[in-house]
Amino acid sequence: MSSKHATDGAALMQSGLLKEALQAFEAGIKADPKDLPSWLGMARVSMSQQNEAQARRAFQAILKLSATHLEAQSTLALLDLRKGDKTALARLKACAAAPEAGFFEQYNLAQVLQDSGDLKGAGQALERANKAAPNNPYVMMELATLALQQGDARTAAETAKKVCTLVPREWFPELVAARALVKLGSLTEALMRLDAASKRFPEQPALAHELFDVAMVQGNFAAAQRAAIDLRRMSPTDANAVYKHALVFFTQGKVADAKPLFEDALRKAPKAIEPKQGLAKCLMLEKKYDDAQKLLEEANALNPTASGPANDLATLLLKKDDGARAVKVLIKVHAAEPEDDATNLNLALGYAQQGLALQAKPHVRAALKSADADIRSQAERLKARVGA
Repeated sequence: MSSKHATDGAALMQSGLLKEALQAFEAGIKADPKDLPSWLGMARVSMSQQNEAQARRAFQAILKLSATHLEAQSTLALLDLRKGDKTALARLKACAAAPEAGFFEQYNLAQVLQDSGDLKGAGQALERANKAAPNNPYVMMELATLALQQGDARTAAETAKKVCTLVPREWFPELVAARALVKLGSLTEALMRLDAASKRFPEQPALAHELFDVAMVQGNFAAAQRAAIDLRRMSPTDANAVYKHALVFFTQGKVADAKPLFEDALRKAPKAIEPKQGLAKCLMLEKKYDDAQKLLEEANALNPTASGPANDLATLLLKKDDGARAVKVLIKVHAAEPEDDATNLNLALGYAQQGLALQAKPHVRAALKSADADIRSQAERLKARVGA
């Protein structure tokens, strides 16, 4: 029979008040060192808080009180496996295969199988865990994540949304639900959920990053700017957060606002190619082509296969009738990304500028398949020149 401390702790844990739950379990153990339910509660809270050292001590104490305790055996095997003990996998599987195996034995095995890439095995273990503890939010969350990994966005979205209602204090289900909605093409709903979640969980950068990405695709610059400002607040020295803030302004054509932010991002991360490219774009709009070219050459040297800086550099070189050098810049990008539309178009232009119609033809044909209307239009005009 559970002590009052253990019962109180379990209720607090179910409400998501892990700190208070842990205090109740500790009080139970202090009152009676043989209070197994309090030890078990402490162990489970410790696992939830990713305090593996404390969880290990608690589960070891449980085994001293009950040598055949299956959950303790299973979780210690899981912890041993994470420490590199490969023999622990056999113990973990044996616990899950035991006739009396319940939720935790299946859930522990599922985590390991999922991490190893065995999505089918992980799904089966999770279904068994769900059967042992129906509507357990942690199992449902794993099932949602697994469904998303397997391309079943509809199941992922539906399951993650249910988890959001079961554990409203958790932010991760909101993130998975939004990602699944994006896969389904429901960008407006994804944006609404992310915006609301970011306000409820203002210290979670993953939500702000996701909100920024979806808002930019949607063209909701107000939401994107809020996300960028939140990221800067959470990490004032993070160059990527400053870069994202600059990108919001630049995309709206506010070059005067974007330029100093790109410069700030570059000061914070001198070897990052994104702020170099962003600042170069501002300089090109100001017709400072030589300064822009210098930055793009630096970015290209740092990452010769990055499409963005290479194509911007190639565009500048083509304007200077230096098709040969433009082709040289783009060859490595094409080898890494042969289907990149901008690269194929600029390679075709570079070859055509040198009078090399034969070499230009395959790149023209590739560019003609682009989903980008502007690239297709340029490729159509080039088609007649090279006879593609």
